[in-house]
Amino acid sequence: MSHRPRPAGHVAGPLIILSFVALGLGFATEKMGIFDGANEALRGVWDERSLVIEFEMGLPGTVGILLTAFAVFGVVFAILGTPGDGRRAILGMSAVFLSVALLPCFAVWGIFWKPFGMILGVIWGWMSAAIYAHNHVMPCEISLSVAVENVVIPMNSDHAAESSSHADG
Repeated sequence: MSHRPRPAGHVAGPLIILSFVALGLGFATEKMGIFDGANEALRGVWDERSLVIEFEMGLPGTVGILLTAFAVFGVVFAILGTPGDGRRAILGMSAVFLSVALLPCFAVWGIFWKPFGMILGVIWGWMSAAIYAHNHVMPCEISLSVAVENVVIPMNSDHAAESSSHADG
């Protein structure tokens, strides 16, 4: 089985394409009402806990679009700019955790945050950026794999002592 080298990856183009696709997916699912049942169930949990919810935010509203765009573009940019699949997985899980953490933060202010469109967008952006970065040599990985040229590494301490005496003058 022949091993084919990975092509060079880019950041700007995939950042724009993958982020807008993830944002569009989250927006479309909320606009179509796919998560309405889940949102109502979650709102029921807040009502059972006697939290006073005065407002509702999330996709497809303006604030929801802005927060989701910030989260999706942020996670895709971070994934494309980070070397190593393990680090990318940690970044993605952190972004999903922070998206879920918006729920109690907004609830304290009396705002019901509809999280499911944003979470879907963040997960989609994370996975698509991780797949792209795994299949390409990203610019952040090039510096890790390029060997340093024109550097002489001393093999014994006599050479290091000899070269240090010449530097004195």
